[in-house]
Amino acid sequence: MQIIEVGMLGVRASVLRLTRRDTPLRFDVFPMVHIGEPAFYTAVADRLRRCDLILAEGVGGESASSDASGRRRRAARRSVAISALTASYRLPARFKRSGLVEQDIRYEKLGVPVRYPDMTDAQFAAGWRRVPLWQRALTLVAAPLVGLERLAFGSRRALARHLELTDADWHDEFSDPESVDDLLALLGDQRDKLLITAMDEIHQQRRDEAITVAVVYGAQHVTPVVHGMRTLHGYSVRSPEWLTVFDF
Repeated sequence: MQIIEVGMLGVRASVLRLTRRDTPLRFDVFPMVHIGEPAFYTAVADRLRRCDLILAEGVGGESASSDASGRRRRAARRSVAISALTASYRLPARFKRSGLVEQDIRYEKLGVPVRYPDMTDAQFAAGWRRVPLWQRALTLVAAPLVGLERLAFGSRRALARHLELTDADWHDEFSDPESVDDLLALLGDQRDKLLITAMDEIHQQRRDEAITVAVVYGAQHVTPVVHGMRTLHGYSVRSPEWLTVFDF
């Protein structure tokens, strides 16, 4: 299954519709990339307006019981870490290198309910602390340098070099699980676990409703989601739609 395609003419993303034979609920999965042409993000936003619920990527949700000072400290640490981790693409996008921009969809303005089943600030901070100090230091230094190199010399073809993505390595990963707990035990990524848990809950609660739930996450999260929902509940991909991320 092709998720992101890099071809002779440019980069395309496959919007995957997950449906199930016995129930009307469907999931539209949007594989996102960090930078693209403005028309790509406009096309995604137009399709999201036709959905009934959006599950969106976004680290930083907090429980109501979190104290305000703790939230501010965790948000500050998250901001520093995420700024470092994303500098490699934010710099070329900020200066609209090659006419490309950073993802800028304002979900709250689409007129559709939005949920963020992602890591909280506390979860992200705890995970960041578990990364060895030397790796954190290397990230803080290297990612901005990569961003500067891409800003100065990165063509569209160069930016597309590592975007190709399929599910080729995942075919046998989900052959055994019989429950969501078994499935989550196979997944190493905490954010994948949180997303699949949210989709499983929606299926359990709303599977008999004829609604469309949009899943708007980075492309690397798409494969475990698709295979996970197929294994748990028999969802399969129907009628994928290709959107152009950017041309060459």
